[in-house]
Amino acid sequence: MKIGLVLFKTPSFSEEFLISKIKILQQGGHKVILFANKNNNFNDCEVVEMPRVSKYFFLQIIKMTLAYFTIVIQCPMTVYNFLRFEKIDGKSFRQRWENLYLGSKILRENLDWLHFCFITTALRKENIAKSINAKMGVSLRGYDINIYPLKNHNCYSGVWKKVDKVHSISYSLLEKAKKYGLDRSTKQEVIFPAINTNRFKNKKQRVSFNYKNTKNTIDILTVARLHWIKGLEYIIEALAKLESVNFKYTVIGSGIEYERLMLVINQLNLKDKVKLVGHIPHKDIVPFYEKADLYIQYSLDEGFCNAVLEAQSMGVLTVVSDALGLSENVVDGETGWIVPKRKPSLLARKIEHIISMEDKKINIIRLNAIERVQNKFNLNRQKKYFDSFFNENSFQNK
Repeated sequence: MKIGLVLFKTPSFSEEFLISKIKILQQGGHKVILFANKNNNFNDCEVVEMPRVSKYFFLQIIKMTLAYFTIVIQCPMTVYNFLRFEKIDGKSFRQRWENLYLGSKILRENLDWLHFCFITTALRKENIAKSINAKMGVSLRGYDINIYPLKNHNCYSGVWKKVDKVHSISYSLLEKAKKYGLDRSTKQEVIFPAINTNRFKNKKQRVSFNYKNTKNTIDILTVARLHWIKGLEYIIEALAKLESVNFKYTVIGSGIEYERLMLVINQLNLKDKVKLVGHIPHKDIVPFYEKADLYIQYSLDEGFCNAVLEAQSMGVLTVVSDALGLSENVVDGETGWIVPKRKPSLLARKIEHIISMEDKKINIIRLNAIERVQNKFNLNRQKKYFDSFFNENSFQNK
């Protein structure tokens, strides 16, 4: 089959889940075309850059005229069908022609499937798949369901009416999408993210909790954007409540909350213990996991978290919040610990409890986590499910 994937930009090295998805489809014998607004020298498949909107009015008029002329010559019936479907949906004359310009590069292609890797990329492109006689799929991810609809009410109503199949990275996101209008009769499947378990491997063969046995300082790690939804301020507040515990806390990631978090760190007199190290390329992140004793992901909302899987795969003990997606990352008390969100005092007590646990119990949880990630979140398992996703006969309604 010929499958078109739509993204805002081509995947970077850190977006391993997108790169692996492309490779999985190619290994299954499918031809993959990637449609993106920006191409960052991506060479794993054919890339088609989407039309851009110029800030200069007359330049934009020229670009639109050329795009219209080209597509009308190449596929007049496709243009007719697209504009007709847009009109049926109640789009204004201007909206119809603007959307034709935005989708013109895809409308030229003869695809079997058009899959939007983030549902927000499907906005204003809802009628493209039908116009080229292709099936339409979308993927649900954290920001698209947890945040975007809060600012844009009823934003996905057009998508729900047109989509043939829905992929979600967690059950919680899928249930939330149904509250936002996804019909339960629409074909849908949860395919969890996966990691390269050979790369993120417990090479140190940890058998004890380093804090008690080797260095008397607990190294704590979080990998996250500096954004309020990641709950970093609550982690810092929890660490400030620890009694007689020496720790170093490292946060990998950049974002708009840097200054605010630095203010909190200084106000709590933690500037010698908490470090915001900024963005670290994904290829260079393994040494941070190797050094860490404890990984904390205390988000207020999360679709799913690959960093938690990476930490667990490397034998790092993990604590997460009860945000819906994170509760699918960890089995509480078996592969890690779940703490109610926005409760820094509870988080502090949980950290102290973990430190006081016997090595035997700690190691059981560590090994359980490694085994669960290796068995449930590996790339081979993901390949199997994505192979079936585009197979019409293997799909089930849920």
